Amino acid sequence: MPAMKPSKSTCALLALALAALAFCGCRSLDQPASASFASVVVPNRSVDEIRRATQAVFVEAGYDAFSSGDRDLIFEKEGTRRNQVAHGNWMEDSPVRERVRAEIVPQNDGSLRLQCKAYMVRDADSALIEEEVRLAHFRARPYQELLNRVAARLR
Repeated sequence: MPAMKPSKSTCALLALALAALAFCGCRSLDQPASASFASVVVPNRSVDEIRRATQAVFVEAGYDAFSSGDRDLIFEKEGTRRNQVAHGNWMEDSPVRERVRAEIVPQNDGSLRLQCKAYMVRDADSALIEEEVRLAHFRARPYQELLNRVAARLR
């Protein structure tokens, strides 16, 4: 009996399932949605220690540091040429900025979770028309690496 060829719809469903798995990545499904972009858990350290280490790592990586509260940090730097092409307004001279919003969140066991989300910011020089475009989960790797450096520094 000859082997049956899968239909086009079966192949399309399989491709869609594989793409969904790729976009989900290997992150735990047990963690909260707010920590799903990039995060690390830091035991036995204070908010101030985590804050200082996070600022040091991001500044070393070329970011400017801003603060928006005790447990919230904002880092920003000029986007790359690739960011400008993908996210920029080609009609304006305003460069795209890369913005990272980090947060230190207390955990039930007494540890603290450092988590972040990243954005490309169009028209960052204009407070009236600035637009943050959140990066998709599959682009989290460089930010996870930065948070891993923070955790390593605090060990």
